Amino acid sequence: MAENDIDDEAFTPADLEALAKSAPNAPDCLAKEVLTKSLSAKAKGLITRGSSIIILKVPDAEWVEVIVRPAVKLASTVTVYTATERNSAKRTEGDVGANALHAVQRGRCLIFISQDPQGILDAAVLTAADMVVTIAPPTTALLRKVIKSVTGGRARGVTPDMAALPITAIVTAIRPGISARECVANLQRSILPPQAKTTSAVPPLADLPLAEDLRQWADSTLAELEAVKAKYLGPDALIFGVLEGEPGSGKTLLARSLAESSGWTFVSTSVGEWFTSGDSNLGSVAKNLKAFIDRAMAAEPAVAFLDELDALPNRATMDARGRDWWVPIITLFLTEIDRLRASRTRVLLLGATNFFERLDAALIRPGRLQQRIAVRAPHTREEILDVFRFYLGSDLAEADLLPLAQLGLGATPAMVEGWVREARAAARGAGRPLSIDDVLARIIPEDNRLPSDIQAIALHEAGHALIAHRLGHKVDLISIVPQGTTGGHIRSAFPTLVPTLAHIRDMATIMLGGRAADLVLGRGANSGAASDLEGATRLLIDAHEKQGLGQSLLFGPAATGKPSAVTISAVANELPILLRRAMGMVEAERELAIMLAERLAEFKVLSGAEVIKLLGAGPLDAMKLETKRMSRLVAEPTVGQQV
Repeated sequence: MAENDIDDEAFTPADLEALAKSAPNAPDCLAKEVLTKSLSAKAKGLITRGSSIIILKVPDAEWVEVIVRPAVKLASTVTVYTATERNSAKRTEGDVGANALHAVQRGRCLIFISQDPQGILDAAVLTAADMVVTIAPPTTALLRKVIKSVTGGRARGVTPDMAALPITAIVTAIRPGISARECVANLQRSILPPQAKTTSAVPPLADLPLAEDLRQWADSTLAELEAVKAKYLGPDALIFGVLEGEPGSGKTLLARSLAESSGWTFVSTSVGEWFTSGDSNLGSVAKNLKAFIDRAMAAEPAVAFLDELDALPNRATMDARGRDWWVPIITLFLTEIDRLRASRTRVLLLGATNFFERLDAALIRPGRLQQRIAVRAPHTREEILDVFRFYLGSDLAEADLLPLAQLGLGATPAMVEGWVREARAAARGAGRPLSIDDVLARIIPEDNRLPSDIQAIALHEAGHALIAHRLGHKVDLISIVPQGTTGGHIRSAFPTLVPTLAHIRDMATIMLGGRAADLVLGRGANSGAASDLEGATRLLIDAHEKQGLGQSLLFGPAATGKPSAVTISAVANELPILLRRAMGMVEAERELAIMLAERLAEFKVLSGAEVIKLLGAGPLDAMKLETKRMSRLVAEPTVGQQV
């Protein structure tokens, strides 16, 4: 960047005297009033004393040149430097100001003026500074004083919108030789009329269709942001956190809406951007990481949003090779979070992840990203109905949307948005208004599957759901609506955050429930259980190799990247036993399983409430006995046992 050095040789005492005697003008009067308001007694003492370094942080780059001349007038020992952009020299980091520090040895008071000190000034300047003074934007009262200083008249009708205008618009509207009334009229004309203002594409927080628990968090956080902005609360009251949810659940939209509704700046990045912006080496990634925190601090008040947080690996699960590369990055990020917190800057830091359990423990401890906020897809018919109404807006206002809610169960908000957008495009192409059939056609594309295949898929998913329900997992929905290569799926909630080996075996049994139904009720084993078998295998291997829940406490990945022969043998023996357990549970409730499958084949999607209605409230005594019996078998497996 270009560095402007306004030193004692550029401005002589005669220049300063002439400046003082010149006619009042808006830029100088405004800057003088702002400086008077912003400089504390301590800052004025440092300026008068000399041999000091002060950083003036201004609202934006346009303010820099406005502040320069009045800053020079503060004392005869002042040397002013402006820094509005980084150096572009290839051999430098791009930060500026270090080469000016020698002047402090001559008794000078060095004043650096920048809209982004953290991002532009050299670290040596930031470290050596005696004080950082934030120049506040003008208020209506200050604007009235400036108009009176320039025109001599009393200004009436000055509004907050006028005070919020860009600095160039303000100083252009207030001119010597015209009346105070004309100045106010000029300011009014500078305000964009309502119809010309850009409408934000980000919906207000109050309009978002949020689940009740998420709504409580969002509303309370918005209230805290407003209180911090109004200085009723200090920045340390803000609790950093992680938005957790599957892809498309609305994490980014929620963070944007929170910033928009509070009037805070939205600053975002992702771990992926740290690698794609630059040459992807360690230094470049570290520089991008630091720049994100610097941008957030410079943009205060700001909501800083970091997506793909789980791309930063957990140090506890890394091998030696990965640790050498990643530990410096993770450590730097932890340090940067601590720096942000210690700065007391008005910044709310939010991360986003699809896999909260993969995050490094130090990252989510108190004081850092400590709050876990679940941003889940709609679970009930009422919640998905709210999402449809949100994206449909005024369309289909009188239509019965219950069919959409029924068939859309399990969809993320992003999926609903896509369906509505495609349906509108189809209706426009046909030259007619949007109909509910347009949306339904997007939710359930033409199903070319054979009736026998649909029945087989329904039996498979019914097996998963029956066993999940009987083992105490809350089933949220079952669906046989095709999604990509998947013919059907169930969604259920794990009953504990700290699973034991028994819990993990239950989960593996549920994963094998589809294969069990294929064997007991259908046409036999088929290729549709491949992902289930993979999931159950990985689950059990992790229990043995990573979680110390088998016969060994050795953490496998620390020794080798592959499961040991002992683990492979143990899991190979355990899987058939758990499959027999699942088959016994399906056989014990054959009629209920068939009824559930028939219902699913007819309606395509069933909610958790409908599952409970069909299967009853909880496990049967017979199932409890079967669970105990199979647990004993698993504890003492027969080598080579097959189904």
